[in-house]
Amino acid sequence: MEGFQAYLAIAVYIAAGTTIAWLAKKRLRKDVKDFYTAGGRFGSVVLSLSYAATTYSAFMFIGLVGLSYQSGVGAMGFELVYFVGTLFLLYYLAPKYYSLHSRYGYVSPAEVLTDRYGSPAVGMAVTLISLVALIPYSSAQIMGIAFAAEGASGGTIPFTLAVIIAVSLALLWSVVAGVWSVGWTDVYQGILMIVAGVTILAWAISWATSLPSFSFIAGELGRVPNSYWTPQTFLNMTIPWFFFAVTNPQVVQRLFAPKSREAQKKMITLFGAYGLIFTLMVCTLGLVLKGATMAGGFPLVAYRDSVTPTLLGILPPWMTILGLVAIIAASISTIDGIILTLSSMSIRDIFLPLRPKLSQKAQIMAGRSVMIALALGCMIFSLSKPGLIVDLSVLSSSLLLPIAPLVLGSFLWGRGGKYSALASLVAGFATAAALYYLKLSPLGLPMNLWTLAVSSITYLTLGSFEMNPEGGKKIREA
Repeated sequence: MEGFQAYLAIAVYIAAGTTIAWLAKKRLRKDVKDFYTAGGRFGSVVLSLSYAATTYSAFMFIGLVGLSYQSGVGAMGFELVYFVGTLFLLYYLAPKYYSLHSRYGYVSPAEVLTDRYGSPAVGMAVTLISLVALIPYSSAQIMGIAFAAEGASGGTIPFTLAVIIAVSLALLWSVVAGVWSVGWTDVYQGILMIVAGVTILAWAISWATSLPSFSFIAGELGRVPNSYWTPQTFLNMTIPWFFFAVTNPQVVQRLFAPKSREAQKKMITLFGAYGLIFTLMVCTLGLVLKGATMAGGFPLVAYRDSVTPTLLGILPPWMTILGLVAIIAASISTIDGIILTLSSMSIRDIFLPLRPKLSQKAQIMAGRSVMIALALGCMIFSLSKPGLIVDLSVLSSSLLLPIAPLVLGSFLWGRGGKYSALASLVAGFATAAALYYLKLSPLGLPMNLWTLAVSSITYLTLGSFEMNPEGGKKIREA
């Protein structure tokens, strides 16, 4: 595909999305609750596609296709663990978050933990961890766009320009009308993503199976464990992913948005269908492309994040355009959701406790300023090309993992207060950061198992000596 066609496709995608974002502004009420959570007015279709588009990102289209290509069916098992864990946690926790939002009007996910553990310091700590952890995850999305644009345009769209476009677009669509512009552009992007993915997979299967010696799964790619998917690696990558639905604030905040319990139930069902199709789709694509490589029809790709960009370079031109736009959509729908949620947490859990009389209008203005700062931080980080997209995504979930005991304990345990919560966060985060930096797996156990164990044991041990704060009762009874 020539550079002009790539630029034109991106321009049309931006124009359509920006129009949708501005039209969504008409639904926005001038208060913080509506700006960040839609005031509990999202229907099941908007909610499910927004949840799916926020969840499924460049990690899938770039990272997971490449991981499947490199490592085989274990990548599908890894992602299905996330999928099953998310549905399990949503089934139990989504109604509770809906009830809490309806009764008490929470805006930030960390506000729930502040009330449960009786101290603003808990919300502040969760927010700071989220800010640190989600910069790599957001940067992975930006890098995915840049890699795809380079591959699809034959290098006429340079990496730096693609990064600037991605950050600017994510910022624009989140600033315009908060969750309303983000949610409705997610619907647009979620449809683009699934249509493009199914179309490209159908083409890839048709093309690859016509190769004389094509084999769908060959050798160790068809079994687990193998040279890549050792038991330790599988556990290390799946543990933080299993708890994604409760540790990643951008998806937790969506649980405040449904207009009714019925809409929420339909959201879980629709997301489940979308997620299963999407997971099978991208993993199968990676396996098909590896089979095509072994049959001599697809280039051998050593750097796994280059598998999808390489594919874009050989697709029919119209399909290359569709694939490029879908990857951009997958990434933007995740970045703007993260920026929006981190903005709400910064305002509600850090600024507001220090300045409790801050007006609604001032909170929204300050939130938009935070979005700009976060977007710049993501851009700077992504320009350094710090690592593989899957690895960056797993790192983010690893750093967020210490939040899991606090969330589950909020609803399941009658003890624990601010000291056990803060100690658990600090101990777990320090363990995750230290083991990742030093590349250690003490006693041969996965580092994420250590992180979860340290944070959980700290929380349960200290929490057993702390009475549940008064606010804990209303959280547990939700």
